[in-house]
Amino acid sequence: MRDIRFIDKTFDSTQTLLYHLSIQISLDGFSFCILDIPKGKYVLLRNHPVFLKRPRLLLNRLRDVIEEEELFGLEYKSIDIIYSTRKSTLVPEGMYSRGTAEKFFAFNHPLENNFAIEKTHLHKAEAWSLYEIPVNFREFLLSKFPKATIRHHLYPIIESALKRNKSQTDRVEVHLNFFRHDFDLMVIEGPKLRLYNNFSYRDENDVLYYVMYIFEQLKLNPEKANVIISGYISRMAPHYHLLKKYIRKVAFAKLDTTYQYSYTFNEIPEHYYAPLLSLYRCE
Repeated sequence: MRDIRFIDKTFDSTQTLLYHLSIQISLDGFSFCILDIPKGKYVLLRNHPVFLKRPRLLLNRLRDVIEEEELFGLEYKSIDIIYSTRKSTLVPEGMYSRGTAEKFFAFNHPLENNFAIEKTHLHKAEAWSLYEIPVNFREFLLSKFPKATIRHHLYPIIESALKRNKSQTDRVEVHLNFFRHDFDLMVIEGPKLRLYNNFSYRDENDVLYYVMYIFEQLKLNPEKANVIISGYISRMAPHYHLLKKYIRKVAFAKLDTTYQYSYTFNEIPEHYYAPLLSLYRCE
């Protein structure tokens, strides 16, 4: 993703106590947007490309970004942060209890030294997302943004999809959220989350293989299921065009029509930042 800075002409740095700040942090980039709450309008979108390979390296880059951005020296009405990591585990509400996070996380991932397990409650999915985050990284975020709530990046994707589908009992959606080297896959049937997984990929053939494998295992109909794509993938990407050959309904995510968006955002496709721009709506 390229460096972007879109600011609406109505943005007013003296009125930030009326604004909500949403931040997304990943190995691919550091992005944030600002919502003018009274107007229901997103007035700023910013992305700093990162391109790192290991979470341990994020802290130094994050410090640099925060020092560069005058906007982080302002006070906001509320702040949400989503941290993107593929090292996560979903646990149903009925199975999770205090003190069991490390045990469930260890089923899928070894916990590295100087990392902590954090949890995000997915209310509509009736599940907990357990994910790892560097201890010093989390401490730094909370020192800079003490009012912030930190969540796993799955939170806006899953919760917003379930919210839209709460009355669509027969609708099947397969959500693909792309990063540079991996993608999330979620299957939603009506108001229920049926499956979540994350896959590494090198090319479009890997993506097709994993998607069609899930279709086969869950007996999904490629003529009827709706595949919705978000994240860092171009409309010209071979991944998209290859999927279109095998699945009838493949589309890119749209922004929530509950809000208005600055005309400056028109320079980029809607799906690039759809999860970040839906974060506030999930509250």
